[in-house]
Amino acid sequence: MRTLIATPRLELRPFCMADADELHTIFSDPETHTIGDGPFTSAEQTRAWIRRRVQVAQESGLLWYAVRARLGGDLLGNCGLFFGRVGQVEPEIGYEIRHSHQGQGFAGEAAHAVLDEGLAAAVPRVWATIRPHNVASLRIAAKIGMSERYTKVDARGPLIYLARP
Repeated sequence: MRTLIATPRLELRPFCMADADELHTIFSDPETHTIGDGPFTSAEQTRAWIRRRVQVAQESGLLWYAVRARLGGDLLGNCGLFFGRVGQVEPEIGYEIRHSHQGQGFAGEAAHAVLDEGLAAAVPRVWATIRPHNVASLRIAAKIGMSERYTKVDARGPLIYLARP
């Protein structure tokens, strides 16, 4: 995967430790970081997250990108591919945009670019796992051509599995 992806409004680059403070403002915001165990409570959690993404990139070539506005360079969120619930061959895509910038199409623009990048890098299929209540993420997945394959129930409830192609 390329280390720079540019879209009409965004610039995507892999995270590095210099991004930790900015990223922590997103990960510690309860209105933005609603996935997993919820908002991060320490900057060390964010630094550890970045270290894991750097390690995965070195081991697998899958990248997680800082999503920045091309105008001004503000960190708007993050988007990338990772090995998740479906195994080590077909990665998942994830995306998250700062609450104050949601609803402006940034997540869809970033997700479309990352999905295209992964498929161009010979990833056979890209998955997304999304909770049914996360209507905005389901809309984004549909807009980038993902379709529902099945639903599983885990300790947190139903989880929809979507894929492309």
